[in-house]
Amino acid sequence: MQRHPLRHVVRAIALLPVFAAPAAATDLVEVYEQAREYDATLQAAMFDLESARQRLPLARSAFRPQAGLTGDIGFTDFDAEDPDSSDSYVDSQLGLQLTQNLFNRQNGGLVDQARLGVRAAEASFGAASQELVLRVATAYFDVLRAEANVEFSQSELESIARQRDQAERRFDVGLIPITDVRTAQAQYDLAVAQEIGATNQYATAVEALRVISGIEGGDELAQLAPDLPLDRPDPADIDAWVQLAKDQNLPLVIARLTAESAQTQIAVERGQRLPTLDLVLGGALAASDQELRADQIRTAEIGLRATVPLYTGGRIQAQIAQAKADYQASNQDLISQERSAVQQARDGYRGVLASIAQVQALRQALDSTRQSADAVEAGFRAGTRTSVDVLRALRDVFRARSDYANARYDYLLNSFRLKSAAGTLDEADLAAVNRFLQPEE
Repeated sequence: MQRHPLRHVVRAIALLPVFAAPAAATDLVEVYEQAREYDATLQAAMFDLESARQRLPLARSAFRPQAGLTGDIGFTDFDAEDPDSSDSYVDSQLGLQLTQNLFNRQNGGLVDQARLGVRAAEASFGAASQELVLRVATAYFDVLRAEANVEFSQSELESIARQRDQAERRFDVGLIPITDVRTAQAQYDLAVAQEIGATNQYATAVEALRVISGIEGGDELAQLAPDLPLDRPDPADIDAWVQLAKDQNLPLVIARLTAESAQTQIAVERGQRLPTLDLVLGGALAASDQELRADQIRTAEIGLRATVPLYTGGRIQAQIAQAKADYQASNQDLISQERSAVQQARDGYRGVLASIAQVQALRQALDSTRQSADAVEAGFRAGTRTSVDVLRALRDVFRARSDYANARYDYLLNSFRLKSAAGTLDEADLAAVNRFLQPEE
């Protein structure tokens, strides 16, 4: 009889980082709360938002008074013909200038752009928050489904091992041919390979969750309860979800704001052709110890300063042309993003409905395969079915169990994807699912 002495060693190595030490069960909301503080992508989006908010007062500063203080001091030494006169002196001057912009169309466009940039950054942060909800849910359920696959593969392996041992005993007494024993051994070998693959996949899923949330592999996750309701999308109209996506899909909102900002850039570049007007106020105090000059001189001025661009070597025309091209490109990106949002909404809606139907069908299939396996095993004991039939029936049962578990996770993730496409996904959706999670028994 062929054995696999390395199987347990391989499993131990694969599970070493994930089955280290049991811990209290962690639910979906707790994982999300940790991920919100740990995830680098969300933190980067948060700092991007803060940076964008600072661009608005930066742009507005061009319309506020600009004050500057200047000062200089100089020493002069020269040869004088009169020996009684001083041959050196010191000049000093202190000046203050205040400038207030009265008209600058380019700066006005930059303020408009800064406002759009803040709105776009807020939408980007919202999109990153929604993406984190979806990523946490995906990683969480990937761990659960991988864990279930490990359990199923182990149960399948144990069942096939019993069938193999039974086939060997029946062969020893001449009840079955050697081909049945070899078939049982082949099924056992395949089950060993599948268990090793499932164990490695579980370790990979746990590592992916750790990258997002910082949760170590030893933490136990709450399991999905068997009474999970299969709610249809509300509203139950695919066109309504498409309209929500057109109105609220956050990547689409960002694309709209980007296109609007690109259009504003055209006005900014055109503003360089227009004159600028500034109010200038200034004052200065000059002092010198030179004998031929007064000790102190005070001056003050007020005036208007106009600047009219006449020729810039074609720079302004090129910048306007470039801004127009950028605007056309952003418009095409907007069209592409809208089509993508519509597709995501339609796919998400159909995915939820398909997942509901699939869960229901696989639940029935699981019951059927269990009943079929019981019947085949009874026939085997009665001598009307072979051990090969039993092995196939067992494999069908475990495959149906795995497919049913995966379908339930797919239903939840498709529901989240639909809400993400519509721009409505938030923490409340995680809390709603969290009510159907329970510690593993």
